[in-house]
Amino acid sequence: MTDACRGSALAVVRALGRAGHTVITADTVTTTVAGSSRYASAHGTYPAPEVAGVAATAEAIVGLAARHAVDIVIPVTDDTIVPLLATGAEMPDGCVLATADPIAVDRAGSKVETVHLARSRGVPVPDHEVVEDPSAARGSIARLGSPVVVKPDRSRLVAADGRLRRGTVSYAWTDREAVDAVVAAGQRVLLQRHHPGTGVGIGLVADHGRPVALVQHRRIHEVPVSGGASSRRETDPLDPDLADHATALLSALGWTGAAMVEFKVGPGGASLMELNGRLWGSLPLAVRSGCDVPGHLLAVHLGDEAARPADTDYAVGVRARNLDLELVWIGSVLAKGRRSSALVDLTRRDGVAAVVDLLRPGQGEDLLAADDRRPLAVGVRHALGHAARKVVHR
Repeated sequence: MTDACRGSALAVVRALGRAGHTVITADTVTTTVAGSSRYASAHGTYPAPEVAGVAATAEAIVGLAARHAVDIVIPVTDDTIVPLLATGAEMPDGCVLATADPIAVDRAGSKVETVHLARSRGVPVPDHEVVEDPSAARGSIARLGSPVVVKPDRSRLVAADGRLRRGTVSYAWTDREAVDAVVAAGQRVLLQRHHPGTGVGIGLVADHGRPVALVQHRRIHEVPVSGGASSRRETDPLDPDLADHATALLSALGWTGAAMVEFKVGPGGASLMELNGRLWGSLPLAVRSGCDVPGHLLAVHLGDEAARPADTDYAVGVRARNLDLELVWIGSVLAKGRRSSALVDLTRRDGVAAVVDLLRPGQGEDLLAADDRRPLAVGVRHALGHAARKVVHR
């Protein structure tokens, strides 16, 4: 299990550990929330791909898999998926890499390809333009409205020097900002009309395009506040239309494994925001609500998933939060200093209410488990350190 600093990795470690599996964790650092779990049998490290390069990262992960004689390697984020697939890493004999087919992963990893696929399958997408030459971004504000959402085609890209580079979504209020954002991206860019609404995620596990598990959540707080990773969320009943859109995309890709399909639902209806071909950040909520995503993931990759109706039996109205991101959200709302905060209706009173909720029971904490307390202590130290660094850098 890679990316052991993530709460999503911890959710998998706990679920598989409780089911009787031996779980080995790994990350670029030695102290992690998943590695500190009582259900983690051992922990290893690998070099960061943005520093040492993707080849070194992949080689170290394969080495750990061989050393511990594991049956399956589960890469949690694109920081490990991209190095393993980009280098064509070969797993040790008898070991499976828990990703979809590399061609499917490559298509899903392109925002431009995802939009084209969605349109071909009748999945609603915002008005958009594909830009490769920065000069073509001129006039985009007039054509798409202000602000324009600027999305680099790939969130992870292998640079010429072999290191992993990140692409970051941003907003442009003027043509000059749009042009600058395309230049900074260093790759083709998807410019999209801003689609206001509530973030809704459909989490799935699929077997060759057939859904075997689905779970839906609604984002209550996002980082950044204008739209991004959820810091606080709640499970909702499965929306048949959104579920159909999500499964249509994965069916077209012949997807095997986990994925999150994200939508914005607002006055203008639902619109596709992103397809993440991996385990998702709010996975602890899905597991907390009773959807055994880790178990299904293991089964489809090891060939143990029987053909049956998709598992949609999860509890609705369950809430959970990511403490680290929630502190960032609170700080952003209280500061009210960024233009992106103008895109959502938030006041400092909302930030104060969220501070009070931190002490209120029943909100759910991603890292908290009665039978596994140490990860929460590790996570709190990390979150407080992260928040302190944010304050220092203001």
